[in-house]
Amino acid sequence: MESPVRPKAGRTTNTSFRQRPMSRSFWRSAMRLRLDRPVVIGCSIGGRIVLQLAADHPGRFRALIGAQAAAWQDPWYDTGWLNRPDVHGGAVCAALISGLIAPGSPDADRHETLWHYMQGGPGVFKGDLWFYRVDGDLRDTIARIDTERCPLWLLTGEYDFSCRPADTMATADEIPGCHAVVMEQLGHFPMSEHHEQFAFYLRPILKEITERGNAS
Repeated sequence: MESPVRPKAGRTTNTSFRQRPMSRSFWRSAMRLRLDRPVVIGCSIGGRIVLQLAADHPGRFRALIGAQAAAWQDPWYDTGWLNRPDVHGGAVCAALISGLIAPGSPDADRHETLWHYMQGGPGVFKGDLWFYRVDGDLRDTIARIDTERCPLWLLTGEYDFSCRPADTMATADEIPGCHAVVMEQLGHFPMSEHHEQFAFYLRPILKEITERGNAS
């Protein structure tokens, strides 16, 4: 299930999209679709929201999977370049994230991933990163996560230096029962940069979730 809204999409000053309202939009969408405790997977900002869902709404989901997810990462980027009249916004956004893709990812998938980032309107990506680096600090929140109520998996690509494997593992260490995996040959965008390699790690998790559901 994908969020019906993006955090701060198209808004560079309005802060109405915040962490908890965003997470609530997920389970409200599930209710409208009449989904019975769905499994939700989120990547990057979506992975951060997965952690919020695990803390606030564990009984509403069968399981949660966070790709490239951690409670906090120190920013490594300068957002000042992302919305300037003298810089091509799409090109600089793609340049900023290009190094986060694993070097062995298929060329066509690499280009498509970068192309998505070239499509945002002025200030959209800068607003997304505001959400990620300012409003999304969950270091205190994860203490409330109970994996007995909702199983949680965290997956991170070995080439990701935005959400590093060490960041994900540190988060998992703070959550009893959390499963954490470092994915080889993947970066920050596993589902788009090399979907077959991502599926290699995802399929066993989905199988285990299904088996748990059948046994209950």
